[in-house]
Amino acid sequence: MNTESLTAFQNDYLATWTEPDAERRLGKIHQMWAPSGRLVVSSLGITLSGVEEIAAHITRVHDDMIAGKGLIFAYDQAVVASDALLLRWSMLASSDEVVGRGADLVFRDSEDRAETVYMFMGVN
Repeated sequence: MNTESLTAFQNDYLATWTEPDAERRLGKIHQMWAPSGRLVVSSLGITLSGVEEIAAHITRVHDDMIAGKGLIFAYDQAVVASDALLLRWSMLASSDEVVGRGADLVFRDSEDRAETVYMFMGVN
């Protein structure tokens, strides 16, 4: 994955969480996730299977954390190894204060869609 396609993937994947328009966000989720994708969220101890479950979770997170609390999410680091992508992110308050960090380990399918994502909270 070259730098340009990595940046595009990061931006599109982040938009699945941050896009303010619900319809566009859902469209982006369907574009970026494999239909049989899996999202494993360490802090909640849950595994979501299929794009519909993942979309419902992302909507809850968006409504609570982004729309509800005004938090901003940004990537601090990205590392690629074959089909795996490590994305370290920060949650920022409107004052730009870091209020949380995490990392997503994203495994992509042959069409460059998220197939399995392990989300870890509390990463420094």
